[in-house]
Amino acid sequence: MKNLYFIIPVYNVERYIHRCIRSVLEQTYERVGIILVDDGSPDGCPEICDEYARMYKNIHVIHKENGGLSDARNVGLTLALKTAGEDDYISFLDSDDFIRSDYAEKMIAICEGLGCDIAQCGYEKGEDGVFSDTENNPRVYETDSEKALLGYDLKSFACAKIFRCGIFKDIRFPDGVWNEDEFTVYRAVYNAHKTAFTSERLYYYFQHSGSIMDNIAKRLKNNPHRYDWLKAYKERIDFFIRENKPLQVLRTREKICTDIILRYNEQMRLNAKERDTDCVSGKYIEIYRSSYKSMIKRHGIPIKRRIVYALFYVAPYSAVIIGRIFTLRK
Repeated sequence: MKNLYFIIPVYNVERYIHRCIRSVLEQTYERVGIILVDDGSPDGCPEICDEYARMYKNIHVIHKENGGLSDARNVGLTLALKTAGEDDYISFLDSDDFIRSDYAEKMIAICEGLGCDIAQCGYEKGEDGVFSDTENNPRVYETDSEKALLGYDLKSFACAKIFRCGIFKDIRFPDGVWNEDEFTVYRAVYNAHKTAFTSERLYYYFQHSGSIMDNIAKRLKNNPHRYDWLKAYKERIDFFIRENKPLQVLRTREKICTDIILRYNEQMRLNAKERDTDCVSGKYIEIYRSSYKSMIKRHGIPIKRRIVYALFYVAPYSAVIIGRIFTLRK
């Protein structure tokens, strides 16, 4: 029976940390470990974490100076890999989110049953704090990891997934950047033999006014981190060029185009004074067009996406309308 270790960075989430930890403690799967990484939290979280560790033998707490989400994950990951076997699993859980009680049981059963190194589940997004009705007959399938990276079901975030420990041996999250998952998850998937997907919603992404992603569009204006996502994609392109994977290069260029459309859409919905200067100046469009001409030649792009991409190329403002009727990112 495999172990599953949850890596949970903790910072300033006193209102939510109990719910997060309890959701792991209430798992129907028995062999679950919890690594709480207190990232110099200024509230009552350090004491809360220590109290849980005193009550439960499967909880380990690390206290460290504040270094950000990537640093906290890396510290937890290092401990997990020292503790776990290569065939055990790890999962990243944000401390204001929570999981369904059968998350571990179902995700491990999928990986073990289908012979996969990674499983990704569906997620619920909102602020109600409870899951809606369970899905009847959820879609479950597996694919080789190269096809997973070329497809549209794989999400770039590290959460709502379990990973076999061995594939994270040489991978860490980059410090001091936004969009740290974009630098990391594709490499883990590429290291894997097969990746499994289930549409069943087992992870709850809790949206609230203090979350990292809340109102991120308003934080982009002239922010030095606003192109971290593009830096991640450029690293990804260089990686796949070295690996001689031309289709993966084109798929990454498509992702650049998708992200530009989404960002342009978000910026144009803001008050003019709040918009990122580069959106107004035309730099977004310049970045888009530099990738469009090569990526659009890739076979396998669905026709609706091709239409959206072409429309944005000739009439960028169309994205504001298109974004309301066709979802590029589920």
